[in-house]
Amino acid sequence: MLRRSREPKGLCVNCAVHDWLRNTYPVNLILAGSKPELLRFEHIQQQFTDIMRVGGADANPDEIDWEAIIANWDLPFKNKVKGTAMNPASQDVLDMKPEMQAREENFFREEMIAKDEGFESLFDKQQAELDRIIKEEFLPLLRKREHEE
Repeated sequence: MLRRSREPKGLCVNCAVHDWLRNTYPVNLILAGSKPELLRFEHIQQQFTDIMRVGGADANPDEIDWEAIIANWDLPFKNKVKGTAMNPASQDVLDMKPEMQAREENFFREEMIAKDEGFESLFDKQQAELDRIIKEEFLPLLRKREHEE
């Protein structure tokens, strides 16, 4: 993370921080759904400093100009954000309106919860819940109705 190049190529520290933030889930969804002005909060900057330390960054946190990052937040980057297993938020998701982003983020969260609960996917979890409703609620009502007739 934020490693200096041996040659004068690559990104300046501010662009590298911006690029890291826009490519790292769930930070990228949080920032896309809100305003980058939240980067002005001292506790946010401190958390980023802690991430830099743990990530072995050789950049100095004092080099980061948060105001420049905020001011240039909407400038285009050469490389678009790609969705991966570790980052389900592609550039298309980041470009969505905040309401759509929230829906996407909720889906990703629910998908992870379903997998933590032992399901293959959120669809499988939802199907299991439908099966339970049919067996435990719907079928007993049908049998009761059948008995009454």
